[in-house]
Amino acid sequence: MSAQSNKPQFYDEYDLKVVDPNWLQQRVKPKRHIGLEADLCILCRACEDVCPWDCIYMLSGEIVADADSAAIKDQSGNAAAVFVIDDTECTRCGICVDRCPSDALFYITVGDRAKK
Repeated sequence: MSAQSNKPQFYDEYDLKVVDPNWLQQRVKPKRHIGLEADLCILCRACEDVCPWDCIYMLSGEIVADADSAAIKDQSGNAAAVFVIDDTECTRCGICVDRCPSDALFYITVGDRAKK
């Protein structure tokens, strides 16, 4: 068995768009959002599995290879996956935050960058 076959499989088809923070602040939904501390993520995908709205995706890192933004390319670097929450579907129920075994997910408000 090759080393590559031991890697988890991630989605590679998704229309990925950067969300404008101003748009997020004007939403009717609560101002809190789900943040990810990437260094703590163990790629178990429990957040994907438990989400009742099917709005969490672990995407192949290659999905941002053609991104217009150099910052996005730099941030994804050699990441095994890109963590995405579809903000139009997420209700901020917090089930994913509670389920995360490594405490990689947390609540954050728009504009904040540090883990709370």
